[in-house]
Amino acid sequence: MKRFNIGIIFLAAIIICFGWAPTVLAKGKAAGTHKKILVNIERQMLIAVQANKLVFEYDVVTGRPNKETHPGNFTITRKFKDYTSKTYGSPMPYTMFFTKDGKAIHGTQWATVRSYLHAYITESVGSQGCVGLSEEDAKELFNWAPIGTPILILEGNTHENARLNAYK
Repeated sequence: MKRFNIGIIFLAAIIICFGWAPTVLAKGKAAGTHKKILVNIERQMLIAVQANKLVFEYDVVTGRPNKETHPGNFTITRKFKDYTSKTYGSPMPYTMFFTKDGKAIHGTQWATVRSYLHAYITESVGSQGCVGLSEEDAKELFNWAPIGTPILILEGNTHENARLNAYK
């Protein structure tokens, strides 16, 4: 009889845990969905949005020809405060990976100057496909955006610019 009661108690505990766990996880996930990162390749700009309100706006540098930053919907999958590129040997402070092939948002040198040159003069100063921003801006964004934060990268046509501006 005692063994039967322990089994029922154990089963009830499992049902309670699994019944509550999805609710707790859903609350955590729902809180994260209020944050978004939008990158406009043509304008070399990143905005961070929370609950459809602008939180941050940064100049960025994106990929150069043959090393493009591709448009699409992504999420932050991994984060590292201090990281060094395994491919290029370059420091990548405050790295937030969003693709399986290693594209990330991270700090880089001369981000603002390179952003301007890339947008208005020559794309040859672009990145290797990552989204680079100043180390100070990268740190601020890194601390704000949890793993799972959605990232929307736009090419910059009129329709996509209108969507980007809608979050300002």
